[in-house]
Amino acid sequence: MNILTRTANRMTAAFASGYDAVKSSGKRKAASSVLKHEDQNLKNTDRHRMIGATRDMARNFSIVAWAIRKHLDYVSLFDFQMRTESDELNQQIESLMKDWQRPSQCDAAGRHSFSKMLRMVESRRTIDGDVMALKLQTGHLQIIEADRIRQPDKIEQGDRWYNGIRVNRAGASAQYALWNRTDSSQFKFARNVPARRMIHHGHFERFDQVRGISPLAAALNSFRDVYESMDLALAKMKVEQLFALVFYRDAEESIGTATGTDTNGYEIDFGKGPVQLDLDPGDKAEFLKTDNPGSNTREFMQTVLSIAIKSLDLPYNFVDESHTNFFGSRAAWLLYDRSCQHKRADVLEFLRKVTVWKLQQWVINGQLQLPAGQTIRDMPFEWVHRGMPWWDPAKEINGAVAAIKAGLDNPYRITKEAGRGEFEENVDAIAKANAYAEERGVTLEYAMQPVVEEPPPEPNNTRGRQ
Repeated sequence: MNILTRTANRMTAAFASGYDAVKSSGKRKAASSVLKHEDQNLKNTDRHRMIGATRDMARNFSIVAWAIRKHLDYVSLFDFQMRTESDELNQQIESLMKDWQRPSQCDAAGRHSFSKMLRMVESRRTIDGDVMALKLQTGHLQIIEADRIRQPDKIEQGDRWYNGIRVNRAGASAQYALWNRTDSSQFKFARNVPARRMIHHGHFERFDQVRGISPLAAALNSFRDVYESMDLALAKMKVEQLFALVFYRDAEESIGTATGTDTNGYEIDFGKGPVQLDLDPGDKAEFLKTDNPGSNTREFMQTVLSIAIKSLDLPYNFVDESHTNFFGSRAAWLLYDRSCQHKRADVLEFLRKVTVWKLQQWVINGQLQLPAGQTIRDMPFEWVHRGMPWWDPAKEINGAVAAIKAGLDNPYRITKEAGRGEFEENVDAIAKANAYAEERGVTLEYAMQPVVEEPPPEPNNTRGRQ
């Protein structure tokens, strides 16, 4: 068998074997052939180590901290609105919700408003993978961080526990094993909490996944590479910033380097200011040339960082605006905002559970009386996302007006998303401003003018006349 025949046979066997991605080679590690429950891929010890690693990176690497803050800016700003047919009922519930959002009413520790709590809850989900909110009978929420949910001390035979959560046969959460932190940075088992009292907010990618996993997990090594490269580049630059002279004899042969000490008869003291060297004939002195940091280092860090921040779907021009122009930045923002819609859906589910729980409490406590035939489950309410600042106010306002006229949106939602307060308050303010201006003999021009009733047209009685 000649070499061409052997080569052809090997190529045929390779193509016939299926997918290259499942094979190992000298260039990459083999794909795992073990198909596990997702929570078995990250068991207790590894999960705690992962949480510690992501927290450490968010604590010490400014780029990671910035990326998380940017993510929170786009997904954690919401305002509450009721949508029942009764304006009186809407105002009552909105007033109850506004009052409850004060720190003393919503936070068991009394530290944070609900808007701040929501931002921190989403932050914990992003960094730790998941977070729990314990519903207390007092009407407060107690936020439980991920490392406080651990395997219990005792597990009954037949019970299925995954990293501190017991599930039933259908895979639904049944109990949470709650631990308390001690002064020695250890944990002490507290109690098992029924799932009905917990709101679990996590980052899930698989159907059978019980505990959430941080989206930063896939990028953690890349962030470490950039972080360590920056430290090494900085150390190199500091060393090279020291004054260093290289001496040459006969302009060819190096005879040594001086950074402030005597070198072959040349005594130099840089600490006393400018130095004038009296060199021997044929000798030459040059400062050591440096390149800080090198172009390769910069390109490496930019490439790795641009890949790493994709874990949060952030475009690289958010980090370095010099890589794009106005229109490129806006296009990147629109694409990023589209990806954020899915993230907001997760936050909205958390808000829905909180809202239903509070409505139930207000009814039980007698603070709220529902109309006849009305149930809590079918009460229409909405958490409206507060949008980011306008890029082009004139065009965006015109677009909003066109959307309202076409029936594609409503002024209530647009006002909330634009962060311009309440629609009713704005209309009342405009009416007050118009009344004052009219009193002072000034005419104000608004796109929204008072509605003037026009008389109906006279009937056309000429039909049939010649």
